[in-house]
Amino acid sequence: MEVSVCFSDIWNFIKKNWWKLLIVVVLMGIVGAAMSLQALSPTYSSDSTVVLSCTVPANADKDYRLQYTSILGTRVTSGLAIANAPQMKQEIANRLQIPVSQIINITATQNQNAPSIRIVTSTKNAAACAKISDTACEIAAQQLQQMFPTPPLTVTMVDAGKKAVAVSHKIAAVKGAVLGGAFAVVLCFVFAVLKVILDKNVRNSVFVAEALHIPLLGTVGAHKKKNNHHNDEIRRIRSAALLQAGDGRSLLFAPVSRNSQEQDLVNGVARSIAGSQKKVLLIDTDMKNPVLAAKLGIQSKESLYAVLSGNVLLKDAVVQTDVNNLSFLGCSAAAEAENAEDLLGSAVFQQILTDAKGQYDYVLLSAPSETDSADTDSIAAACDAVVMVVRYGITSMQAFRTSLARIRTSGGKVIGFVTTDVI
Repeated sequence: MEVSVCFSDIWNFIKKNWWKLLIVVVLMGIVGAAMSLQALSPTYSSDSTVVLSCTVPANADKDYRLQYTSILGTRVTSGLAIANAPQMKQEIANRLQIPVSQIINITATQNQNAPSIRIVTSTKNAAACAKISDTACEIAAQQLQQMFPTPPLTVTMVDAGKKAVAVSHKIAAVKGAVLGGAFAVVLCFVFAVLKVILDKNVRNSVFVAEALHIPLLGTVGAHKKKNNHHNDEIRRIRSAALLQAGDGRSLLFAPVSRNSQEQDLVNGVARSIAGSQKKVLLIDTDMKNPVLAAKLGIQSKESLYAVLSGNVLLKDAVVQTDVNNLSFLGCSAAAEAENAEDLLGSAVFQQILTDAKGQYDYVLLSAPSETDSADTDSIAAACDAVVMVVRYGITSMQAFRTSLARIRTSGGKVIGFVTTDVI
């Protein structure tokens, strides 16, 4: 494994892809609810109610009559035990001659404090549903009368079973949805862990620095808007880069791959150095895809190509930006890409850098992606220092290792790297 993994990497992956993972959770919840409903066959319920009463002898004494309520209470308790007994299902099935498996549940309760018992049954047999609850009452009544012969017990069914009513499966659907959603959450977390473990892109910058033996100059967060924290990050990178460069005054910012946000980085560092009362020249060397001028909000009449061709002097091609002490030399994509590699690797380019260092305190260069363009290697050889730029979760470790080796082989002095778009 080339990249170490920590919980923050997993959490960052979840935050970056939260809406995709949420869709998975919702879909799994729907699937769980649907499977629960499909697995359950329709069930029906019915209930019957019986009332208990005892015949008190005419010659019963006063104390016996006072015990009447207690006697009925004992009979009701016994009736509940009989109706809720496990063997009740089998007795009903035998009497009605139906499979006992069709009787799902039998529940007996006392109606408040009255001497009455309500028996509720649920079954898959809609036709026999009412008969099941009535039969349960009959069996309970017969067994009570056998258990308590005196005083004579009268059991009257006052509310016979009615037409079967289908039981709602909302609870089952909710449980299925919850279980499906919970399973999806676990699945998404496992996926995030595996994704980070198997992903060989740059994530843990400290580990990358140790693995490739290259200093980490700093990281830039994925800020939607520039704020004080972003400015602090740029200042730290500026200080680290200048310290590592030593006496070197021409610094190349070389992105390993496309969309590494290197232009924003070099623009920020150039502005930060200029803000410290140092004269800075920022040069865009990407002749195939020049975008730095647009980010600076300026449009130059002359370009680096014109200076390399000897048609224009350096001082005439440079444009002053809206930042004090910050000048800019841009590119024009038209007709410049054809022999750009030869020009950037020539002695003329090295002389231009030498002249620029004679006029400015620092010269910062923005290069095209090293993976896509050999120009970057040529430019690196002419500069005093090279800062590699990688993007969090996008640039692969292998691409970084390969680009680093190529730049060093070409003679470039790599002083460190910066990770951008860190979540």
